[in-house]
Amino acid sequence: MSDWLLSKYIGYISPRLERFKRKSPTLYNFRCPICNDSQDNKSKARGYIYEKQGNMMFHCHNCGVTMSVPNFIKHIDKNLYDEYIVEKLRDEKSPQQIELESFVEKMKPPVFLKAGPLKGLKKVSQLSPNDPIKTFVANRKIPNPYHAKLFAVSNFMQYVNELVPNKFSKEALQKDEKRLLIPFFDKNKNMFAFQGRSINKSKIKYITIVLDESKPKLYGLDTSNFDQKVYVMEGPIDSMFIPNSIATAGGDLVSALGPLSSSKASMVVVYDNEPRSRETVKKMQKAIFNGYAICIWPDNFVQKDVNEMVLSGLSPDFIKHIIDTNTYSDLSAQLKLTQWKKV
Repeated sequence: MSDWLLSKYIGYISPRLERFKRKSPTLYNFRCPICNDSQDNKSKARGYIYEKQGNMMFHCHNCGVTMSVPNFIKHIDKNLYDEYIVEKLRDEKSPQQIELESFVEKMKPPVFLKAGPLKGLKKVSQLSPNDPIKTFVANRKIPNPYHAKLFAVSNFMQYVNELVPNKFSKEALQKDEKRLLIPFFDKNKNMFAFQGRSINKSKIKYITIVLDESKPKLYGLDTSNFDQKVYVMEGPIDSMFIPNSIATAGGDLVSALGPLSSSKASMVVVYDNEPRSRETVKKMQKAIFNGYAICIWPDNFVQKDVNEMVLSGLSPDFIKHIIDTNTYSDLSAQLKLTQWKKV
């Protein structure tokens, strides 16, 4: 049974559960919807969803009702339960199918790009399991399809100097290090920029190199479909978890979006969850003023960004659902932002 799928559907029913709180990736607490917990004390919350022997269960410490989480979802919403069953059947794979897919993946020969600035670099998908870059990507739970779109560079500054002569001085080269390379492609699959992400405790986490200043400084232009809703993130790694997302190469989101001819109505700007940051609040105000819809995270979300949310156990589908149900524009966005900010 897929943990991410159950987490997704628990997220769907969470707005209907009073005093709902997610205490850990496998523990949720709320007022029991079966016995209503207590008519006298509205603060009591004795309904729990928890893991037991690999299964997710519901139990109320007031009325004593116990059932599996799928049956609990069925009790709350029969139609939602039917959707869960259909998606569960589609998601499940037999052990034989998993073994076959693993074998085929292992038998694929390494493929190197033979031309362009990425020539000779190794994809993350080609690295050995104990390679520091591979470990970093795995620990951040970056989806597997991106492992073939990210690269390892042993001496990042030296690599940059080969593309942009004298970009880094001899003194800087003495502190060169291995970095994860995140390439930015345009619609024609031409790399116009890239970022070097440090995998160590470097003072400079990201180094951004722009090869073509005429292109919008946005990651994901090669894969995004602007005829559908586009999610605009503050960083490329966050965008890898939400389908049809783009991200900036640093700087202000609204300024980066300026050169695009696409309609603002198709975009949702998703800033980091930083209600105590004056800079973030100002950026959100600017986005609203310029006519963009923005995501304003629920108050019970404590993680800073999408990647942190995934690392805490939330599924990308659930995070996307939260973004979609917490998107505001115009006056409603201004009002919600005023309530949300803590500066």
